[in-house]
Amino acid sequence: MITPEQQAAFVAEAPEIFVPIPGGWGRNGATHVVLAKASEDVLLGALRTAWKLRVEKNQKSKPKRAGAKPAAAQERTKRNKR
Repeated sequence: MITPEQQAAFVAEAPEIFVPIPGGWGRNGATHVVLAKASEDVLLGALRTAWKLRVEKNQKSKPKRAGAKPAAAQERTKRNKR
């Protein structure tokens, strides 16, 4: 899902391709894409925009585990216990 601001830009640029979903989902950025009218480049750009936003949100919300060891340190601990 893209932001409402991004949705507005997509709809303004290509209203025949991008259509806000009616109701609350649309106000939050959910958007229909008319695939029959979308070129591969336009669709790829829209998907990359949504993907980048999701990656950024995921990075911000990753919980920090207290006392967690890096993977290399965990592997050394396993080997030392053998």
